[in-house]
Amino acid sequence: MTASDCYTIIGRYDDTGETTIAVLPYDAASGDPHVAALRHTADLSEHGEFEVVAVLRGRCDVLVTQQSLRLFAERILGA
Repeated sequence: MTASDCYTIIGRYDDTGETTIAVLPYDAASGDPHVAALRHTADLSEHGEFEVVAVLRGRCDVLVTQQSLRLFAERILGA
């Protein structure tokens, strides 16, 4: 899968605040990132209230999430 053949979708669950990152293939039939976001939301809705934060073109390396930032800040502040 090349970078232009996929989307990176960043989302979160309202109840837990857990961040999710998913790389999904580009669907030529729909071709619209909004459709990909809606489908992804529907797929995850059975696990709780899910919202899409952003849809990015291509495969993106995730460097920081809410959880990793919180753990990092706790570690440096607790030192």
